[in-house]
Amino acid sequence: MSDQNLDIVRGAYESFSRGDVPAVLGILADDIAWSVPPPLPQATEAHGRDEVGAFFERLGGIWEGLDLELADFVASGDRVCVIGRGSGKVDGQEAGYGFVHAWKLADGKAVRFDEYSQPGPELL
Repeated sequence: MSDQNLDIVRGAYESFSRGDVPAVLGILADDIAWSVPPPLPQATEAHGRDEVGAFFERLGGIWEGLDLELADFVASGDRVCVIGRGSGKVDGQEAGYGFVHAWKLADGKAVRFDEYSQPGPELL
């Protein structure tokens, strides 16, 4: 099951990098819990696919040229963690942060997403 979950999550990042947000939303359970903490400018607590869709709409308005550099994927059972760095411009200034994205999957769908971040000083 870990390999299948890893493939699902990896595919979501590939879709995001192409700008295919509907494909990302397609891997989410209807009742997904989505958590991105402050001080990230896109901080949110979203519940359900529609609210996560609104998160992605806001994300595009907050970050200009957001690029995710993925360093590693770690899968175990129903969990997949992605380690990486996000960078781009916020309010016209270069900004970046390190992150771990923790996914939980059930029956081939993401049921929970938690982002843990280490923002650079420009986001604090």
